[in-house]
Amino acid sequence: MIRKCQPGLFICTLAAVALVAVAVASAAAARPLDAIKQRGRLMVCANPNALPFSSKNGDKRGFELELGEALAKELGVALEVGWVVFPVHVARVDCDILFDSIVDRETAEDAHLRLSRPYTASGVAIALRPGIEGIKGFGDLKKGQRVGAIVGSLASVRLGQKGLPTIPFTFEDEMLEALGKGELDVALAIPATIGYYNMTHKDAPVSLVLDYESMPELHWEVAVGMRKADDALAAAINAALDHMLAEGVVHRIYASYGIEQSLPAKP
Repeated sequence: MIRKCQPGLFICTLAAVALVAVAVASAAAARPLDAIKQRGRLMVCANPNALPFSSKNGDKRGFELELGEALAKELGVALEVGWVVFPVHVARVDCDILFDSIVDRETAEDAHLRLSRPYTASGVAIALRPGIEGIKGFGDLKKGQRVGAIVGSLASVRLGQKGLPTIPFTFEDEMLEALGKGELDVALAIPATIGYYNMTHKDAPVSLVLDYESMPELHWEVAVGMRKADDALAAAINAALDHMLAEGVVHRIYASYGIEQSLPAKP
């Protein structure tokens, strides 16, 4: 299967109608709003070791869990985390929501996963090692350059079709570490991972180039994926996201991880 998103960071392993995640969304009934209110908890699935997205240990919990806490507070309940490493375990945990769900209505419907309104936009960006210049977009990449990409990703496939081979990686953080060490010239990764890398490597940041115009298929909006939510829960989550966006909560959480929030298109 070609991955639109990047694996190894929950955005692909679970999230965002992350093509893999939605394929395993279970038929088990998730909790409607009344049940969540009565229970007093909203459960989110998250990876225990996937900063900047989520983490079980350390001072930083990850922006997904901070967004989850803010969302749960808006609903008047506490946040509960179901730790999941592999997508097939989502059904076992039986969580209520998944963050970073790529907006793909048809795929979501097939998997019985309901999407909230988008709260940010993402995609595949170009990261350049220090000293590399003259690359303004995908069209400037040339044979002979050491270009890293997530194995099986849509980005690697598209470049392969253009005759540009890529060096495969499983995890974006490892790919960016290789870029920072000079083992790669270019890394294809999502802006969130690049922003967090630069925040944690301020002495030698990498450059970030966006070029969604030439490859719009590498650009997408992101929403909350709700597992069989009722209308009341969907409406409550949408209202909560609207308030969080209006109050700058989403922006502040992303900024604390070195990430510049990209606003989704207005409906």
